[in-house]
Amino acid sequence: MVCVHRQSGRYAGHLELHPDRNELGGTLAPDHRGQGLGVELFLAGAELAHGHAGLPTVRAGTATDNLPCRRALERAGFVPARHTLPDGREIDTVWYQHEGTASTCTRP
Repeated sequence: MVCVHRQSGRYAGHLELHPDRNELGGTLAPDHRGQGLGVELFLAGAELAHGHAGLPTVRAGTATDNLPCRRALERAGFVPARHTLPDGREIDTVWYQHEGTASTCTRP
């Protein structure tokens, strides 16, 4: 999903949802950082995951030293969660998850 700044109409960032992994990720354009837009980005991602993709839990990760991203995730209602790679290795990142009521519109 492409994110557009409401007032300027300019590209502000993007969001990716991976429903097969219950994960989302995104980034803001450098000139749109530090304005609280990361919170809106992750709130929109959680709504997309729960309300449209039918996921009760969605996760997002970031580097441990990316404090602005961590704050945005926390302000959007994500809570810390452990992350282990499929091969069993643990990596130096911080993972968060968001719980919500999943829509039934996409379930078989």
